[in-house]
Amino acid sequence: MPLDTKQLKRLLSAVEDTREDEIHCDECLAGMAEFAETQLVGMEVPAAVQRIQAHILTCPECTEEFELLLEILRSSSSDLP
Repeated sequence: MPLDTKQLKRLLSAVEDTREDEIHCDECLAGMAEFAETQLVGMEVPAAVQRIQAHILTCPECTEEFELLLEILRSSSSDLP
């Protein structure tokens, strides 16, 4: 089945965004909580978690996990006195 224009653009974008120091989903998931905490408090992303940020931007599955984690953390923090 050939790719449609949208799929092709996404594939080319992913290839273009590829870095030499890519990480896999397991490594991303392991550091995702730290990255989410920096996002929630508006901190600058530390160099140690920039690879996680890059992975989330290119991986739909990890993006979904990250968004769910943020949602959980936001709801948890609103429950605090």
